Amino acid sequence: MTRTADVVIVGGGLIGCSLAAELASREQSVVVVERAEPGGEASGAAAGMLSPQADAAEPSPFFDLALESRDLYPDWSRQVLEETGVDIGYRRTGLLRILPPGPAEEQLAAVRWQRARGLRVEELACEQLPREIGARLAPQARDVVFYPDEAVVDPRRATRAAWLLAERRGARVETGMSVRRFTIERGVCRGVETDAGSIASRAVVDAAGAWAAFDGHLPVPVPVVPVRGQIVELRLGGAPLQIVLSSEEVYLVPREDGTVLIGSTIEHAGFRKEVTAGAIRGLLDAAARLCPEVTSARFVTAWAGLRPGTPDGWPLLGESGIEGLFFATGHFRNGILLAPATARHMADLLTGRPVPRLSPFSVDRFAGLPSGL
Repeated sequence: MTRTADVVIVGGGLIGCSLAAELASREQSVVVVERAEPGGEASGAAAGMLSPQADAAEPSPFFDLALESRDLYPDWSRQVLEETGVDIGYRRTGLLRILPPGPAEEQLAAVRWQRARGLRVEELACEQLPREIGARLAPQARDVVFYPDEAVVDPRRATRAAWLLAERRGARVETGMSVRRFTIERGVCRGVETDAGSIASRAVVDAAGAWAAFDGHLPVPVPVVPVRGQIVELRLGGAPLQIVLSSEEVYLVPREDGTVLIGSTIEHAGFRKEVTAGAIRGLLDAAARLCPEVTSARFVTAWAGLRPGTPDGWPLLGESGIEGLFFATGHFRNGILLAPATARHMADLLTGRPVPRLSPFSVDRFAGLPSGL
């Protein structure tokens, strides 16, 4: 027997569940199909940084989308808490970028154009930092850039909350079910075939992350590949870190339980989700160059996740070129950050509203390219 829905979403990470919750709030019937459990892949493996300013070298449509999404988080986290009782751990910690010795023109150029847009950012010498922060930095650290509005969330709690929110608003989240292929009839996507039967719908959204290119028979390429990222979790010996520290090599993200996440690698290793000794050593060495007390910290755990990479690092959002099939994937290192804005704009598109902001993220920019990087 074929089940039906207005929209089928393939993939139950934070992107898929957030979109399902948004669509359900607009009276759409939604089914999310997740082969494992929401948060079991990239969403649950992320560090949870919301740092569009620190990551931006120049103005771009991507920066605008990322900034919008970061600014949606305070209201979204409150709404999620009210409806589900889950605190996603949103905290405006700020982020301190330690500049390398010598000229730092690229970073300082970013400071100038962001200031010109009215964004908060400060250039400081390390001597100007509060003692409890400055004392943790390596002696050779001289200059820093402070982004006071950058924030963090707990990705696993956020994904769990989005899952609950979607279900409480009426969406169905089917776990332990794999989508085998899209149902394409006369050039129109009319649903999906799963290992538990078919689901018919007027629209399907591929939000399958690193697995977005799972249907090898699709008549359009899906240029998304897995990019492995490894993270180490430590417990520092002193007072808990309260601010995100970063350099060109590494970042340290404080968690509410007092531990610190150190990440992250960028590795093209296929679908091998493994923790490797060399990567962990590299992260710890880089972190120690930034914050020497890392060398005496207690090891807690380490893990790897597979992020969905595209050739230019920007997500695939919007129409696929096949009627009824849409993309919300390829978010690479920014799936947690971009979830609220992705959900809002994709829900607008799927309910018939024009969304010009999505045009820079169309798959059309890769016309002529095969799948893969």
